[in-house]
Amino acid sequence: MILLRLISWQYVRKHGIRSVLTVAGIVLGVAVFVGMHTANESVLYAFQRTVDRIAGAAQLQVAAGETGFDEEVLERVQSLPEVRVAEPVIESVVETERQGQGNLLILGVDMTGDRSLRNYDLEDDDAIEDPLIFLAQPDSLLISKDFAERNALAVNRRLPLRTVEGEKQFIIRGIMRAGGLASAYGGNLAVMDIYAAQRVFGRGRRFDRIDLAVKEGVSVEQCRATLQRLLGPGFQVQPPSARGQEFESIARAYSLSVNISSLFALFIGMFIIYNSFAIAVTQRRSEIGILRALGATNRQIQTLFLGESAVAGLVGAAAGVGLGILVARGLVGYIGGLLENVYGVAQRAEELSANPRLIGFALGMGLLTSVVAAWIPARSAARIDPVQALQKGKYQILSAGENRLRRVGAAVLAVASALGLLLGRGRFLFYTGYLLAVVAALLLTPTLALWLARALRSALKRLRPIEGALAADSLIQAPRRTSATVAALMLSLAIVIGFAGTGRASYGSIVDWMDTALNPDLFVTPSEDIAKRAFRFPGSMTAELRRVEGVAEAQSVRDARIIYRHTPVMVIALDVASVGQRSTRKPVAGDRNRMYRLAAEGQGMIVSDNLALLQGLQLGDVVELPTPLGLLRLPIVGINVDYSDQQGSILIDAAVYQRYWHDDTVNLFRVYLRPGASAAEVSRRIRERFSAERRLFVLTNQELRRYILRVTDQWLGLTYIQVFVGVLVAVLGIVNSLTVSIIDRRREMGVLQAVGALRRQVRHTVWMEGLSIGLIGLILGLALGAVNLYYILEVIRRDIAGLRLGYEFPFRVALFLFPTILGAALVAALGPAESAVRASLVEALEYE
Repeated sequence: MILLRLISWQYVRKHGIRSVLTVAGIVLGVAVFVGMHTANESVLYAFQRTVDRIAGAAQLQVAAGETGFDEEVLERVQSLPEVRVAEPVIESVVETERQGQGNLLILGVDMTGDRSLRNYDLEDDDAIEDPLIFLAQPDSLLISKDFAERNALAVNRRLPLRTVEGEKQFIIRGIMRAGGLASAYGGNLAVMDIYAAQRVFGRGRRFDRIDLAVKEGVSVEQCRATLQRLLGPGFQVQPPSARGQEFESIARAYSLSVNISSLFALFIGMFIIYNSFAIAVTQRRSEIGILRALGATNRQIQTLFLGESAVAGLVGAAAGVGLGILVARGLVGYIGGLLENVYGVAQRAEELSANPRLIGFALGMGLLTSVVAAWIPARSAARIDPVQALQKGKYQILSAGENRLRRVGAAVLAVASALGLLLGRGRFLFYTGYLLAVVAALLLTPTLALWLARALRSALKRLRPIEGALAADSLIQAPRRTSATVAALMLSLAIVIGFAGTGRASYGSIVDWMDTALNPDLFVTPSEDIAKRAFRFPGSMTAELRRVEGVAEAQSVRDARIIYRHTPVMVIALDVASVGQRSTRKPVAGDRNRMYRLAAEGQGMIVSDNLALLQGLQLGDVVELPTPLGLLRLPIVGINVDYSDQQGSILIDAAVYQRYWHDDTVNLFRVYLRPGASAAEVSRRIRERFSAERRLFVLTNQELRRYILRVTDQWLGLTYIQVFVGVLVAVLGIVNSLTVSIIDRRREMGVLQAVGALRRQVRHTVWMEGLSIGLIGLILGLALGAVNLYYILEVIRRDIAGLRLGYEFPFRVALFLFPTILGAALVAALGPAESAVRASLVEALEYE
């Protein structure tokens, strides 16, 4: 503590900017980790909180995935002696005409019995004193006080909502006080009669779920088991909290991507920290030599630097947590919109969820990472001979033996990584091999950086004979000074290349899929967002569409998620025979004609390639699908590439779906035109034919393609975040390296100016050194990125989405990175260059 107060604190006060640079690495790593995880958890927490508040006193919920079920199921549930109360529910998110107010979550309930489960807490308790009055007026709404105040609404005022029947006017019959149920979905909540909800959302005579409470004296688990036996495997009987777990399962692919990005950010931050403390040791070699000469022990020197690292770690982690929360505020809306657009799950994240465990872990991580990263520099500082410590530059020399040992270690790890990839069918071996590949690259970084610096010397000398030679010699003579900066930059660029390559491969695969699978001329949907399945058309609309002039074929599509092997997967029901005649895509497995014929006859199903990979399914396997009528057992007769859902999809014939689910509603129509028919004209006719009776949108093939690619862009937005982090790494690391380079060469700079070197020559020397560091980091980053891209594609295939994406190196992104990183390197070199030319010449010559 005495040394920290007398030496470390004085150093921090004297060199404030350098101390900030030391802490900046910790701040960056922790901020990225906290920001991404906090934003992700906030969205999941918002969904769970909405579920909990809507559930009210319900102890169990009965559902059948997104398909819903017949009304007769309610009677069966209510007849059980273990059930105290059971009430049907319909949930749907609708758009309002209120500018800037977003969507409104509609809760359809039977008001005659639902108030035993949910407390509506109306401002005017007499508003619905008689529930029958509420039921008799299907245009009635209850809204939350928050929503009413934001929109200047009051009882008996009209509120327009977009429904499956078009825009309709609803009358506000009551306003719920703030808090409790009324605060669900960020306060954007409304309640209507369930039978009105069935009509305006196109549900037919079906419910989404049943909320129930058990009788006194009966355990929840006992009631759940009884209900499960009664209803069969096609129903999920779970507590309300299980819906949050299903949402997490649906968003598993995104969460895994966040985890990979966060781990790389932490790894990058660790190398920035290591470089910062290596720089601090280098800056204070003379101080170390004096302390050793005065009798300080090795342990005291090491403890001094570890103590500094612990304090810096705590300060940096605290600042990183604060910055991460600010980052999360900017990301939470983006992530919420992304998950809603990709998965079609309604959620509204209005505020951040600051998880104390996450913050505590981040603080501990910053402290631990800082101490671990500083341990090697601290140990090296403690072992320096006092005489050597007082000599400039000696500490930076990389011995031949040390270099050889690193190369041998890297070779061993590279071989182990290759074996893990070839033999590692399990996750442990594969991810261990992935980690070993990265560690092998890091061990080789000092050697490769040194070789590249030597290779650049001749080019730099030809460009600027004096300045180029001085810049290259500085890198060659002190490889330790830049190796950590190069490593951090290399890691950052490797993840950029990995994500960018994944994006490029995804684009290519999605475009190819759209060309062969999405070939209808028009798509008729009840919503502009095709991922949302709140509204549905009646099945009778299929025949009406076929009668529209210019329409050659109209295929009805019903898609909904069901639970298969504890995972939400998409079931797609349509006229398989008609699809088989129109599709030109070659299957991954199975005979094309045979698989469509068998599926059309109800003798098989066609599964997506990603579902087969994620669930270990093969051609001929019999799949047992849970349905409201029991298990549907069908063999897999074909495997196709399909991007309908990231967890996988199952294609069955519409007749099979209607027989087992008793559901003839439709989410989407695929429309093919007659030869010579105008898409614009047919689109107009469809809108004219149906717009008076229901809400619909007619999208052309190109419009649907643009929508899918726009959602893909949103999904791949993490790439741009990683590019930003890469630029930050470049600036921070190069500023650190050049700062210590200037300090290390103050005498050299002074001698150069004393013998006549111009200030611009000194500036150019520092600039070229910074550009060289950036170029070396770029070359190594692109090389490691090529390897990282392969591993990320494997991760996507094995664990995230089961997609077989082709390997395509993102050359355009690589070309973009060259001016970006080199520009950042030049900007980072400006400050150290000015410091070098403006330093006192007398002090520089006295430095020894």
